[in-house]
Amino acid sequence: MDDSKPIKKPNLVADKTNFTLNDDFKGNKLKSQWAFFGELDAGRFQLSDGGLSMKGKGNQVANSAPLLCIPLGHSYTTDVELSIEGKATAGLVLFYNNTAFSGILANNKNILANIRGWQFETEKNVVNDRVFLRLKNMDNIVHMYYSTDGIKWNKIESSLDVSAIHHNVLSGFLSLRIGLCAIGEGKVTFKNFKFTPIN
Repeated sequence: MDDSKPIKKPNLVADKTNFTLNDDFKGNKLKSQWAFFGELDAGRFQLSDGGLSMKGKGNQVANSAPLLCIPLGHSYTTDVELSIEGKATAGLVLFYNNTAFSGILANNKNILANIRGWQFETEKNVVNDRVFLRLKNMDNIVHMYYSTDGIKWNKIESSLDVSAIHHNVLSGFLSLRIGLCAIGEGKVTFKNFKFTPIN
């Protein structure tokens, strides 16, 4: 055996994956990154070129069986466009389990904040059935934004600290996940989910 030949190192650049959490919800099935909290109800959602349509469920985030994905890293921005039909409330949340969650929501008129289950209106009469929502997580300090056009973003006053939402505090062996929720009577269509890591 010739030990004088150099050991060939793996090409780390070539080994990197192009996996992304971004999703335009086009196609005929959900990407593998997504999972509903609780049981899958296949009759509750539909994918089309127009986005992901989801029927409302429950009367709060806790019992809405949100659609979840695990973020890549601890600092990131994530946003989604949504259209609201009927008396539904929709949201972009950070969700550990049905007792630990927070985020920004909207109905067909108002923006709401949900801080550890306490839900309240923050901006009234700014939504006309369609809105963009954003969460910006900087090392567990989360700021929440909304936009009516996807260009100009408005920060709501409420921010939150999610540093205590993990297994050592809450048990359960779960991760703090990004969630899309549709609550109440009506339907919500989600489009253009974007995830941008912050270095």
